[in-house]
Amino acid sequence: MVDPLSVTALTGVALTDGIKFLYDQAGAILTRRAERRRAEKLGTAPPAEPIPVKPPEVVAGQLAPISIDAAAADVLADELKELRRRLDDYAQGYETPREDDRDVLRTIVALRDAIEDIIGQRITFKGEARERSGTPVVTGRISAAEIRGRATAVEVGDMVSGRVDAQVHTDVIEAGGEVTGARITNLGR
Repeated sequence: MVDPLSVTALTGVALTDGIKFLYDQAGAILTRRAERRRAEKLGTAPPAEPIPVKPPEVVAGQLAPISIDAAAADVLADELKELRRRLDDYAQGYETPREDDRDVLRTIVALRDAIEDIIGQRITFKGEARERSGTPVVTGRISAAEIRGRATAVEVGDMVSGRVDAQVHTDVIEAGGEVTGARITNLGR
């Protein structure tokens, strides 16, 4: 997770635009998830992807059309809903965010992290020191009290560019258990 202070490059209107963009992207992900789940129930085709996206001026770089990782969207749906709820007044224009409000900044970063996990690419705001928007990112997280068998957070085969973020948190690895944060073959050239 990025330090919330990294988004302090956003001020005034740019901060509001950044919040609105993330709020809308989270809403689009939740809508697509609901459509996909309805289609699965009815036995019909899921909604078409990828989804074109036009980021606001506050976003550095260009996002590729978005494909949603259905499993990640299912896991993170409740988190997306809660984070959107916390930013609702700012996204709707009822309140003006303060650029020194650490709770708002933490919420922005958490929402962005969740969206990036689902769409597999960075969203970077102008002035931030991180990869440009659209940079592919693979995120894998394992959080388990106990591991008895094999667990791998990320396994990549032939990734030309991008970033891999693998995290493992476990209390106990039983005898014979195996945990791998990342197993990569041919990441970049």
